[in-house]
Amino acid sequence: MRVVFVVLSTLLISSCSWMGLDRYFGVSDEQTRLETESSAPTRIPEGMDEPAFVDLMPIPDVEDYRGLAGKPIEVGLPQALSTSFGVEQIVIRRLGDERWVFLDLPTATIWPQVVQFWEDNHLPVAQLDPRNGVLESEWLLGGSGNPDEIFDSMTDGSAWETRDDAMQYKFRVRVEPGVRTGSSELFVEQQQRALGQRLEGEWTGVSANPALEGKILSAMAYYLGDRMAEGPKVSLLAAGLQESKASLVTQADGLVLIYRLDFNRAWATVGSALEDARVNVEDLDRTRSVYFVTYSSQHSPEPGFFGRLFGRDGAEDKNRIEADPGQRFQVRLEDAGEEVLVRIAMDDTSVPDSTESLILRERLLKLIREYST
Repeated sequence: MRVVFVVLSTLLISSCSWMGLDRYFGVSDEQTRLETESSAPTRIPEGMDEPAFVDLMPIPDVEDYRGLAGKPIEVGLPQALSTSFGVEQIVIRRLGDERWVFLDLPTATIWPQVVQFWEDNHLPVAQLDPRNGVLESEWLLGGSGNPDEIFDSMTDGSAWETRDDAMQYKFRVRVEPGVRTGSSELFVEQQQRALGQRLEGEWTGVSANPALEGKILSAMAYYLGDRMAEGPKVSLLAAGLQESKASLVTQADGLVLIYRLDFNRAWATVGSALEDARVNVEDLDRTRSVYFVTYSSQHSPEPGFFGRLFGRDGAEDKNRIEADPGQRFQVRLEDAGEEVLVRIAMDDTSVPDSTESLILRERLLKLIREYST
């Protein structure tokens, strides 16, 4: 009986394909062929119109500037979408005469709260452009005096009671992607005119009353901080504002970090990133736009456990430096108009470049990008 059962089972399985039952047992020859082979490209018969072929996902030519073709390489983890090395969620920042609010949240989340700020404070809005992240207010009636008094008179309507010293104020708010991935930056520009004056000024990037600009920025920062605790709201129209102001691009001569910032802020951003990443900066030359640094494969931007616990990580750094003193590099910045290019070069040109130094230069550039704020 066992022999008969085995024979019948074999015949049943082998006949599944002939009976069309193989699809139920997962042993289809057609399925196997589709998974293991590629079909021939479709050909248009002669005499018929052949549409132009457009490659929707073209593969660009790769510049093998490191000379790694044919060599085994180890693929590391991808770049993090966001970092959390101690940057506060909402910070008012200033560089020279320029100030802005840094928010460690995407623009699609920030935009609805920015619009809600003007609505809750009964400040009429003249124009909304969520795709470009721009909000313009109407000409608002307000008193004169210090920024706190002006803001209060605009929001509570008291300026209508004392029209003798009243002024008109207009504001332009810009919400832009930040330098860090997934962050946003909030800018305010302000104009003013005497009551009854029909002057329409142009937005030049400089506020007529910087103190009042700072008051609006701080009021919005506190408002956004309180609203974030209620849960995120997302604007689909503002979701397109995602491109960071810093990006890594591979060029023919290697990896390049590109900042879409003015040069002064890019210089400060690189210096702050090197400091936050605990990279040893030996010297700098603002005239030549160069930072002179030392960097090794053993570098760690974060202190060890006991260093974080007791604030003493000098011994750990000393041991790491003795094990690998690292190489000296130059972090060079180049002003390219609306962009600033950052490249890493060997400090000692007499030392021949090697694959190891190229990899170190790429790691250092990625580290600067990661810690850029």
